[in-house]
Amino acid sequence: MTVADAAPTSVAAPSASPSRTPSWVAWSVGAAAALVAVGPGLGPGAWLNVDLVVTPVTPVPRGVWGLGPELPRRVPYALPLAWISAAVPGTLPTKLLMVASLAAAVAGAWRLTERWFGAVRPLAGAGAGLGYGLSPFLLTRLGVGHLPLVVAAGILPWALPRLLRPLDETGATFRWATALGLAGFFGGTLAVPALLVGAAASVRSVRGALRTLGVLVGSQLPWVMPGIAVAIAGGRAEPAPAGGFRTDTAGPGGVLRLLAGHGFWRGPASQVGGDQGWVVPILGVALFLLALAGLARLGARWRTPAIVLAAVGLLVPLASALPGVRSAYDALADVSVLAVLREGQRVLPLYLVVALPLAAAGADRLADLVPGWREGLLAAAPVAAALVLAGPGLWGVDGALSPVRLGPEWAAARRAVARAPGPVLSLPFERYSRLGAAGGRVVLDPAAIALGGDVITSSDPGFRRPAQEVADPRETAVRRLLRDLRGRRSLAPRLAELGVRWVLLSHADDYATYTAIRGVPGVGGAAGMRDVVHGRDLELLEVERWSGPARLDDGRAASLAALAAPFVRPSTRAPLTWARPGSRGWLRGWRAAGTTRDGLLRLPGGAGPVWYWPAALVLLADAGVGAALAYSWRQSRRQVGTPVNV
Repeated sequence: MTVADAAPTSVAAPSASPSRTPSWVAWSVGAAAALVAVGPGLGPGAWLNVDLVVTPVTPVPRGVWGLGPELPRRVPYALPLAWISAAVPGTLPTKLLMVASLAAAVAGAWRLTERWFGAVRPLAGAGAGLGYGLSPFLLTRLGVGHLPLVVAAGILPWALPRLLRPLDETGATFRWATALGLAGFFGGTLAVPALLVGAAASVRSVRGALRTLGVLVGSQLPWVMPGIAVAIAGGRAEPAPAGGFRTDTAGPGGVLRLLAGHGFWRGPASQVGGDQGWVVPILGVALFLLALAGLARLGARWRTPAIVLAAVGLLVPLASALPGVRSAYDALADVSVLAVLREGQRVLPLYLVVALPLAAAGADRLADLVPGWREGLLAAAPVAAALVLAGPGLWGVDGALSPVRLGPEWAAARRAVARAPGPVLSLPFERYSRLGAAGGRVVLDPAAIALGGDVITSSDPGFRRPAQEVADPRETAVRRLLRDLRGRRSLAPRLAELGVRWVLLSHADDYATYTAIRGVPGVGGAAGMRDVVHGRDLELLEVERWSGPARLDDGRAASLAALAAPFVRPSTRAPLTWARPGSRGWLRGWRAAGTTRDGLLRLPGGAGPVWYWPAALVLLADAGVGAALAYSWRQSRRQVGTPVNV
């Protein structure tokens, strides 16, 4: 490392002192806070609320291979959960991960405060930890199911010192940035701005800039490369416009509510503390003023990058909400490669992770100026603010984490599909429905996670303008097909042509619209559909005329031997149609596959295997990141105790 690459290693903030709070205290407080927040959610049962779908079995996400058609939002963080659920069925592993993430957020913000400011009063440090780890932002995101963002937020305060000084120890920076990248694009939206701000503040040479760029790109490959693979596959998708996801600034105080961790786009329907009125902006402003008071104690090497990062974390959410700016922001976020910006409020942790330690330091500083009982009162101010703001979300996030006891028919349906795999059509064909099994809460269609495998669901989020978030060409064909329900015609023959083997009819609030798919006596529909599972929450029907996973041009079935998800061997050399979503990237030997009118994959004739070549890019990227992590860790072990040359 050269002088041009890094600033001197001396820190202007106070040095470590024996009066710092022991780590076990911070972790104990964090664990207790997390348990209180999740509360009854740890009981047996599924989590179902908005995007929150945690069922007894977690399927391996198809994005692991770069297989679409959906963007790989659950990659790679859900992969170890899928492995664990295969050995230990149940929802507990995911629930414990959320408890650990909240605990890490509390302990991490507390330790970050002491790293920046040295020893502070325990109450002040606890205020930073609880204010961040139990912020309305994090509790809201947990309640609506943005679990990778909760994981990333738990990692952020531990990673931040490395990200803001990326060349002080490049290997450690890479490891922490990769840890955030493992939370998928949610983690990437936090890691990338922090690294860029840190590089701008501390890197002074071309060589240092290139090293930082290498860290940034390499650490985010676990989610970027699967996204690139899905983009290569192409397909017709019409994402919902960014205007539907604007930061919510309605209510007393308007934009000032962001200072307290509010602003989720669904508003009071999902925002923890959304009905607290003026309490929210008042406490947000108070914490902001305390942060200004604490800024004077922040060392020079941290001050500029911390201020800039906090500004980014605040201005990006504001840009999607303020008149005169939001239209330009929407246009930018609607560009496909910038889709991660579509919901600007998700970067708010970049503000909170800086502002709350600053507020704790400000309270600690002001407490030094007053004697007696007022000293303790000022030191406790951040804790009090944190508890007031978090209060409505404690003990189950206002009911969002209430465990749902799924009826036995869900497990029966999963077993039936596992025994006889084939594409599943999930009805009602709505992305979000009021699910009877979840007590009438609005929930993302849970079939894809609850059943696993190839499940055709609607990807239209239900805004005013119709949209198709997933590039599955079969979705358009299904919409055409379902119009025939109004004419009470049998759909079994068309479902078979579409490659659908199973129809799952969940008893959501509008499921009666779709009951005609069971078959119409006297028309012949009943003969084409077999009732396999029937219960309180759902029905599972089998299409009797299903011809198999692949069929020849004359209608006869063909089999496929899968060596891995992106690599199969057909039983015949003849051209055939595979009952999976058509996309680019599939080859038979070296000949490209096509797409049928109904959106199925059309394989040309030939003797070679069928394989998805973008998966090779994903595997190479994963192997490269793994090798880089191993090398980085080995180097760090060798350099323990070695002085850094600056």
